[in-house]
Amino acid sequence: MLEATCGNIAVNGGGTLAEMEHAYIVDGKRPLAMIVTCEHHQRSHNADRFCLKHNVPLITTHLCAERLFLEGIKTHFLSVSESRLFVKYGFGISLLPVRYDSGDPFCLTVQDGENQIGVVPDGKIFPSMAKYLFDCDTIILGNRLHIPDNAPSALERRLKSVYNTQDELDEIFKNYNGEIVYI
Repeated sequence: MLEATCGNIAVNGGGTLAEMEHAYIVDGKRPLAMIVTCEHHQRSHNADRFCLKHNVPLITTHLCAERLFLEGIKTHFLSVSESRLFVKYGFGISLLPVRYDSGDPFCLTVQDGENQIGVVPDGKIFPSMAKYLFDCDTIILGNRLHIPDNAPSALERRLKSVYNTQDELDEIFKNYNGEIVYI
């Protein structure tokens, strides 16, 4: 969850409804919106149920939304483009493509008043796209490569193709002056 000056913003689902309520409802307040960054189970599961139950608007792409049940949910569909800024609910977001094994995966920047936050929950980023994150005051990275012990070589190759190693991230952001948070 992003704690913004205008209110909280939920980024992705993936848990049980109870887990999401515990994570996203703070002091009895629901988030301003939920952003779903890919259709994978760990990012989209129960996002629709949470949004419907708590009347939370959903922001995503058409391909990400294909696995969701959207009836009764106020949904805003965006395209992954480096040139469009979506402003609503007191904050602005821009979507940036990442390499990931999903339908239309993206990372995003959030304009929150004076602050800009970059969020990369999944996916491999390259210097050509990472340059758009350099204007952010803070970048939150959840895309650091972790290969489980005893992983089969096929899984290891797949993970290396869709996540960044720490060395890659260090090189990409070596000239970045803001704060980087790894999750």
